[in-house]
Amino acid sequence: MRSGRLCNLCFLCLLLLRATCLWGSPAAYKARRWEPGPAESYPARLASEGVTIAVHPLDTDELAGAVFDKEDMVTGGIMPLALIVFNDNDYAVVLESDSIELVRGDERLHTLSPLQAVQRLFRKSGRSVWIPNPLPRRSSGGSAVDREALEDFEHKFLGRRIVPPKTRSAGFLYLAIPEKAVRAYLESARVYIPDLYRHDTRARLIYFEVDLAPAVTPVAVP
Repeated sequence: MRSGRLCNLCFLCLLLLRATCLWGSPAAYKARRWEPGPAESYPARLASEGVTIAVHPLDTDELAGAVFDKEDMVTGGIMPLALIVFNDNDYAVVLESDSIELVRGDERLHTLSPLQAVQRLFRKSGRSVWIPNPLPRRSSGGSAVDREALEDFEHKFLGRRIVPPKTRSAGFLYLAIPEKAVRAYLESARVYIPDLYRHDTRARLIYFEVDLAPAVTPVAVP
């Protein structure tokens, strides 16, 4: 009789342990497809010397979550900013993302690396072990969620972008903006793009400054 009760107790403990493991396991990160639209679909854009650059902030969790598999990305402190380059010239152009700045008054923000963005978004779980500076392109250890996220964030990162003639190319910057101030911040901000040049001659093209106000998601009226 006692042995039967003991077996039942052990069985219940195993069920509880299994349920705890399942409930505590993070869902797998799944890369989501994103394709840029035509130039006219972006309110915040500027054209010069045969090049049009559009900027599109994913300034809500809903917008960011449609591109990245993270439901609270913006509230988690990281806002993706899409840059789409349309090259109508007969030569390729090169865009360097490291020098791009989000300018608001005296404040100037640069992009985080994909690794830094993933660290900030997933560090609360304490799952990952990351190699310190210099920052690598891959993590050491860490959960499958973090590794899959890092691959997706790297794939979508703007980086150094070569845009062939008569084509378009796009990628994201990852900006650390306080969630409560995102809309107000962006309405008075602009994107400064200083390093754009011809791929063949290395001749610099004019810098771009694109105001973000036209692209800010309007507040829904109840």
